[in-house]
Amino acid sequence: MSCSGFGTARSGKEGNVIFKRLFWTFKPCIDGFAFCKPIVQVDGTFLYDKYKGMLLVVVAQDGRNNIIPIAFAVVKGETSDA
Repeated sequence: MSCSGFGTARSGKEGNVIFKRLFWTFKPCIDGFAFCKPIVQVDGTFLYDKYKGMLLVVVAQDGRNNIIPIAFAVVKGETSDA
């Protein structure tokens, strides 16, 4: 299964790399999107403990009303920048 994604990062103290945001998708999600209705929804859940931020999921509905995940993202919060 192939995966596509993109992330942004910055350098922190002592040369550590700190993620700002990350998103990815899978090839079957991209292929299935061609058969979806022209509307997408974004939902999110908070991440706790070691990893802070939010996990966002973008979904759409196909012609048979099945919900298809389109993309996933890890961001600091639900903001317009993210």
